[in-house]
Amino acid sequence: MIGSGDLFERISSFAKAHLLETGREHLGNSMGPQYYFEHSLRVAFWCWRLSLEMHADVSTSVAAALLHDVSYFETENSEKQENVSAETARRFMEKEGFKQEFIDAVAYAIENQAQEGTSKTLEAKMLQDANKIDEFGYLRLLLFAKTCGETFSRIEENINSLLSEVEKLEKGTYGQMWTSMGKSRIKAQLALYKTFLNGMLEEIENTRTTMQ
Repeated sequence: MIGSGDLFERISSFAKAHLLETGREHLGNSMGPQYYFEHSLRVAFWCWRLSLEMHADVSTSVAAALLHDVSYFETENSEKQENVSAETARRFMEKEGFKQEFIDAVAYAIENQAQEGTSKTLEAKMLQDANKIDEFGYLRLLLFAKTCGETFSRIEENINSLLSEVEKLEKGTYGQMWTSMGKSRIKAQLALYKTFLNGMLEEIENTRTTMQ
C-alpha cells in the first residue's frame, strides 16, 4: 500500500469487505465487486501520483479513491452512488475515530467525483482525473475486448459505442482533466483506444470484403 501504511490498509480492508458483502449477488460478473475493489486500488495509485504533482493532500486523495465506489452495489440510481458511497465512508471513518477535518475532506471528494467543473478542492479534482484514467485504462480495454460480443454486428455496435465515449472525453463532455500528468496520460490511452478499436473495425470489414 502507498505510504501511510496502517491508515490505508484499514481503509482498503473495509472497502474490499463492504464491496464483497453488498455485491455478493454480482460475484461472478466481470464487473462485480472484485473488479470495483481493484479499480479503486488503481484509482488510489493515480491519486497518489497526481497529488504529488499538484501538492494536494495525499492521505485525503488516496483515502477518497479507496472509498469512492464503496457503495456501488447499494443503489440502482447511478446519480446517487457518489452520495451513498460518501455516507458509507463517513460512517466508517467516524467509527474508526478519524479526525473530523479528514472525514469531511474525504467525503467531499467522493460526493463531488462526478461534479465536473464545480469541485472546490484539489483532492476532489485529483479523484476526478484518476477515475477517468482508470475508466479508460488498458485493463478496461482488455475487459472490453473479452466481453464485446461474439458476432460481428454486436462487436461493431459495442466498438462504435466505446468510440463515442472516447470522443466525448476528448471534447470535454465529461469535464476537463485538471493535471498535466492526467492530460498526458489520458491522451496516450485514448490514442491507443482509437488505434485498437478502429483496427478491429478494419479487420471486420476486411473479413466481409473477402467473403463477398
